[in-house]
Amino acid sequence: MFGRARVYQVLDDDGSPVRLLEVGGIVQSGTYLDDDRYTELVFEYLKRYDVMFEGARPVRRVLVLGCGGYDYPEHLIAHHPEIVVDAVEIDPAITAIARQYFFLDRVIEEFETERTGRLNLIRDDALAFLLASDQRYDAIVNDTFDSGTPPAHLTTPEFARAVHEHLNPGGMYLTNVVSALEGPRSAFLREQMALLEAEFGNVRALPCAQDALTEPDNVIVVCEAK
Repeated sequence: MFGRARVYQVLDDDGSPVRLLEVGGIVQSGTYLDDDRYTELVFEYLKRYDVMFEGARPVRRVLVLGCGGYDYPEHLIAHHPEIVVDAVEIDPAITAIARQYFFLDRVIEEFETERTGRLNLIRDDALAFLLASDQRYDAIVNDTFDSGTPPAHLTTPEFARAVHEHLNPGGMYLTNVVSALEGPRSAFLREQMALLEAEFGNVRALPCAQDALTEPDNVIVVCEAK
């Protein structure tokens, strides 16, 4: 739906084999190929989502919007047995790729998620799903992208309000914003921070790179529900 998909293998800094998913020329997902590491997170920005566990509210049910290779849902299922994950991905071809090349089927089988109901795969648009659902969550993770940019309808006050309405009190909304932290290339981050502050009030940005603050990179914006 969002361009040509390419799956290929590289080596990380310590020489471990890593499989990557690229869509529309943008790397979206990665997985280690070693049996003892296949549920570990490759990318630093995904690790920042674990800040959800630092809040006062225990995390028991998580909604992930935009799954790619299902890196983060698999991480939650493998490392947090108390959690149920609803995973929303609009593109069935991406889910098929995740099943074949990014160990999604293995996680489903190994952790018996079909029997336990701990991982629910949902084909839908993120906003459409929220508008139709009455489920509440302890954390909502937004990692939706269309050719490197977030879909416009998921950067609006309507979307922010829908997210807030589906969080339990004290729950967290975490969204990945690709932007500079400072300078003229930080305009999108500042716009999104202002939009989310208007809805949530309590908002902060977690940079994923500590240098080159004027260059675009992943920034995790964290909001706490009232």
